[in-house]
Amino acid sequence: MNFASARQRALPFALLLTLVGCATVPPPRGVDYRAPSPASSAPPTAQIATPAAPQREWRAAGAGQDASFERSNLLTDTFYKNADALAQQVEKSGAMGVNRGWEAASRKGGDWFIEEQRFADTVIGAGVNRNRVDMIDAGLRALEWGFQQQSPDGSFPCKENYLSASYFVAAAAHSIWLLETTGYARDFSGRIGFIKPKLQSAARWLADRQNIDAARAQQDAHSSRYLLTGYALAASGRVLADPALALAGEDMVSVGLSKQHPSGYFPERGGFDVSFQAEALVYLLRFHDHAATAETRRNIEPALRSALAWLESRTNATGVIQIAGNTRSGFGQERDRTGQPRRVSAVAVSRAFGLARFVLNEAKYEALARTVANARQPA
Repeated sequence: MNFASARQRALPFALLLTLVGCATVPPPRGVDYRAPSPASSAPPTAQIATPAAPQREWRAAGAGQDASFERSNLLTDTFYKNADALAQQVEKSGAMGVNRGWEAASRKGGDWFIEEQRFADTVIGAGVNRNRVDMIDAGLRALEWGFQQQSPDGSFPCKENYLSASYFVAAAAHSIWLLETTGYARDFSGRIGFIKPKLQSAARWLADRQNIDAARAQQDAHSSRYLLTGYALAASGRVLADPALALAGEDMVSVGLSKQHPSGYFPERGGFDVSFQAEALVYLLRFHDHAATAETRRNIEPALRSALAWLESRTNATGVIQIAGNTRSGFGQERDRTGQPRRVSAVAVSRAFGLARFVLNEAKYEALARTVANARQPA
């Protein structure tokens, strides 16, 4: 693997995040609708091995500073400020987002997306941050709802199921890692034990060669997806003690990094997009923090810093995000799962900077995170 080319029924979720302490106007629920692929001019994509007996050693390194971030005053002051509002986003059944309406309609007509259940990770994070066991319970209920929809082959029978499953698997793996790292897993061991085999089945479906090949064109057009799916696989490998999954995730991350533009951004639809750059960084930072080997951490750090520098260059001194040139958000280019035009996600930008402060131990990123979180972004 060569990393040397790495340089190259309730409030809408958007309103919710405003209520929990961010003065920005973050994007509505839903992260990704299919976008047209750009003209094919990308270099051949590196090969990603279907999990099998590992041919190389894998041992996760890193200090797990993401757990410190989740418990930080930065998140207490911003996105986890109104914890009750977050908890209310989970139905008693566990459904979240647009899945609430789908379930309320007795599942007749309309669409559901397993990715909507990924917000369980936010609810669990807030529970850890605020020492709220009831919120952790709610977040686990949302994950359980998601896995109850799972097909026997590990997939989820919704539209765009590869992308949607990637989001959900990443959230489930991160939630389990966070609970185990912070000691809260002891109180929920039975429920986590229920989730883990289902998580493994979902992750193995993501890592299956046939499914990777079917998703490749969309992954190539949106390079952030390689980092998303790579983290989903690697983090699953970490919490499941499955080196084959972890290495498949490492290879997927490598492909995403190989697509990085020399200026630092990860291409989206033939250009750049601040929202998806930030999202990619969150997954890459998490991978670096607790799902990568020591060697991989060293190899990817230059790309990580370059990507952060590019994101910083798109944020002015008052924390307002510069969106000119975005290919996917801010100008009605795409619609989210609610059918609304996709807005630029100041939440994702702030979170990327905040996570970088802990993972890279650089104070300047906390200042950036707070400035973006407290800025009034243009509509």
